[in-house]
Amino acid sequence: MKCDVLVVGASPAGIMAAVRAAQSGTEVMLMDKNLSQLDHTANTLFEGMASRAGLQIDDCYLQNELDGMRILSPSGRGATIPARGFFIDRKRFDDHQLSIAKSAGVTVMPGEAKEIRPPSGDKARRSVSTDQGEIDAKVVIDASGVQSLLAAKTGLSPMRHPEDIAWAIEAEIEHPGLGEEKFFQYWIGSMAPGWKATFSPAGGNRATLGVFVRGHGKDVQPFFSKFLNLFKKYKSSDYRDMDDLKIVSVKRGGDPIAVLPGEIVSDSLMITGGAAGQSGLAYGMRAGQICGEVAAEAAKGDDTSQRFLARYERRWNSEFYWEYRMGRAALQTLQRLSDEEVDRLVGGLSGKRLVSEGSFLQKSLYAGIRVALARPRTVPELMWNMARG
Repeated sequence: MKCDVLVVGASPAGIMAAVRAAQSGTEVMLMDKNLSQLDHTANTLFEGMASRAGLQIDDCYLQNELDGMRILSPSGRGATIPARGFFIDRKRFDDHQLSIAKSAGVTVMPGEAKEIRPPSGDKARRSVSTDQGEIDAKVVIDASGVQSLLAAKTGLSPMRHPEDIAWAIEAEIEHPGLGEEKFFQYWIGSMAPGWKATFSPAGGNRATLGVFVRGHGKDVQPFFSKFLNLFKKYKSSDYRDMDDLKIVSVKRGGDPIAVLPGEIVSDSLMITGGAAGQSGLAYGMRAGQICGEVAAEAAKGDDTSQRFLARYERRWNSEFYWEYRMGRAALQTLQRLSDEEVDRLVGGLSGKRLVSEGSFLQKSLYAGIRVALARPRTVPELMWNMARG
């Protein structure tokens, strides 16, 4: 089998890469070993994030509309950020995105990529060995998530700090009326060191609870158990019989929120989404769009060299590098705070407007001023972590 662009992994980034490459006039194949039962965890989007990928929320997968988020400390102190948000049915969302890919002319097929060989011959194609047979492609895009082995087989290190992957447990839960709340909850502190614990109301009686933990290995069950008990106690004044809360299902995965992209291009090979440390549902989709556009340009021009494909890296850097760099620095700073310090920090922000209109940089500066007023020594710590990268 031959194609111009082969995308391995039907992640949001992978699907977007396939769609953009196909819309740009190239022959595209999209392969995923779990195509019939994609099992992705992210289920909450906010309007500002969705706009980065040009994503319009469709009623076919929308479950609940949110009015914003609450940042909560271990003691339950909170600060509110108003922002229109959406809880989505992730399976329906993935199916919808796959239907868009098929409509764009992408050949979507089940299969597992097992080996990838270096470019060879005048046209410098990559040969990928799969359980469906050999596939030769001008450009191969690895979009298979944080535990991808494809990039590793080529000797690339697509994550700068892979040790900082946040390993996660997310559970779908059920309790009368719990899903009707209108604010996403973002807990920070020792219940989920290094990143966050979350509550996402899904409408009706359903919601999800999750912990995303850095620096403690893949087994984060103890942190989930701790957060579940904390959450039940916090909600006990609003709901009766919280001990009867039911866990419907559990998913596990990894979030590369703080790893930063490393080597994401080589001759005839590109890496995007979680495999490249490009965290976030909508942000990963935007990275996939950039990746697919550059892949199509390379394939049509018969120049799939690392030098040409580096356009993808440069374009991603111009849109996202400093945003991700600041995010990593903020998490490194947060990781060093005790629960008591987190309580004081969030308490100092309580009642203050945390967002403003304008660009990302303007909003970041505005939020930074608020944090500095709440905890002045946070600023030099943040600057030090920014400098370290």
